[in-house]
Amino acid sequence: MRGRAQALTTPRGLFLVTALLLCALPVTKDIRDPDFWWHLRTGQLIVDRRGLLGTDPFTYTASTHHWTMHEWLTEVLFAGLYHAGGLALIVVVLSVVTWLALVCIFRAAQLRRPHHLALGLGLVLATISGSPVWGPRAQMITFAFTCLVLYIVERHLRQGGRLIWALVPLFLVWSNLHSGFIIGAGFIVLILGAEYAGSRLGLPGTAPPDRVRTLLIALVACGAVVALNPNGLEIYLYPFQTQGSTAQQSLIQEWQSPDFHDASVWAFEFMMLSLAIMLVVNRRVAPRDLVLALTTVALSLQSERHIALFVAASTPLWIEQANLCGQRLLTRRRHVGTAPTARPPRPPRFAWMLSVTVIGGLGLFVLTWLANAASTREDSLTYARDYPVCAARWLAASPSGLHIFDQYGEGGYLASRLSAHGDKVFIFGDAALMGDDLLNQYGAVEGVSPRWDRILRDNGTDLVLFDTGTSFSNMISQSQRWTEVYRDPRSVAFVPATDAGRALAARLAPVPRYVAGSTDTCAQLQSGGLST
Repeated sequence: MRGRAQALTTPRGLFLVTALLLCALPVTKDIRDPDFWWHLRTGQLIVDRRGLLGTDPFTYTASTHHWTMHEWLTEVLFAGLYHAGGLALIVVVLSVVTWLALVCIFRAAQLRRPHHLALGLGLVLATISGSPVWGPRAQMITFAFTCLVLYIVERHLRQGGRLIWALVPLFLVWSNLHSGFIIGAGFIVLILGAEYAGSRLGLPGTAPPDRVRTLLIALVACGAVVALNPNGLEIYLYPFQTQGSTAQQSLIQEWQSPDFHDASVWAFEFMMLSLAIMLVVNRRVAPRDLVLALTTVALSLQSERHIALFVAASTPLWIEQANLCGQRLLTRRRHVGTAPTARPPRPPRFAWMLSVTVIGGLGLFVLTWLANAASTREDSLTYARDYPVCAARWLAASPSGLHIFDQYGEGGYLASRLSAHGDKVFIFGDAALMGDDLLNQYGAVEGVSPRWDRILRDNGTDLVLFDTGTSFSNMISQSQRWTEVYRDPRSVAFVPATDAGRALAARLAPVPRYVAGSTDTCAQLQSGGLST
């Protein structure tokens, strides 16, 4: 312990601790994932009913579909954390979980013994590369487990030992938290295949055969314990249903390819291209590293949400390659006669004072950043700009039992706020539960196809609630078959221009009016619009 504390006074130790603390900033955010809200409400219902839900209670379109609840334990966890400390505790816990996943990447990279500059800079670059997907969300649990599994596997292949058997309880828990366990299993399969091919071809960088055999046995044991799940064998199939859905790939933004015109993915683009260049320059890579890098690059180019997998699997390789490039440059520099200059040793007291000041100051800044993200209230203007907070408040004051056509990304929020009121939505974020047919119907309405009105009426829609300024809301506002009944800067609502629709409009709550200078969230939204 004293030796580790002493290491913090060295330039290497201080640099690495600083890099780790800086990595906590990009992963610490308030809740921006629209699926979070229905996960939270689902967890509360599971706790209340003391069992899984066979069908969803949120929709009037998919309520008969069988629900494979692959995230049930995560949802229960959300409900428990919310009960104990509200959104603030959820933000804190998931931010820490994501940061610990980065620590696992750090430890996996340390196994390659890189220079501290390559290690710290590579970790910071990887964290910035994952910016499009960071935030408090269920997927961060899978990211953390993926990083932990890859660290355990790499450590086993390099050093051996009994830690590899920790994979078995990890997969047991993981398979109940999120169906992303299939990613960890798939990565292990790729590693085993690369090790087998590498040993047959005599390639450098392969692990001893006995360690590879032990990893194979551990994988079989992991596959067996996954079945200890309330969903039974269905849990094996669920991930492939999601990955194989063409409707999800085309309609859901985060399942689409990254937009390289978007500045948020430029760091990922740089990391990917620089890794390719360094591999060509160094011409030295272990087969398992190459297979994981190629796989995660392909997945990331297919879907933006998979950038997290690239960060998990390819960051240690990037750090290793950067270290090799640094060694080549250093060797060339020494070859031309430039010797490194020795620095005078720093006084021990000065080193301790510097370390305490830097680490303490940066740690305090990280805690302040985390506290700020955790302090965002559910009824705050921040959330009112991103979700139909004010429209949901208006609907909660209106008659119950409405069938509401909603925007896909907002169905989860409306379900969390209105399901107890008795209202049901057209669609929400569990795309596999919704099914491709319903997703395509939604896409036809959102895309203003000629059959949009018939789809709404055939499904028994009472009210349409959609974002203002969209093509669909602009079009329906010009239709004589629908009547506008509510509008705020975020949302607009319509009912059918029929006798039943007019009767409903008469029973809806009046549109709120606010006095000038009111501090109410919806009053601020009205006065300031969606500006930040």
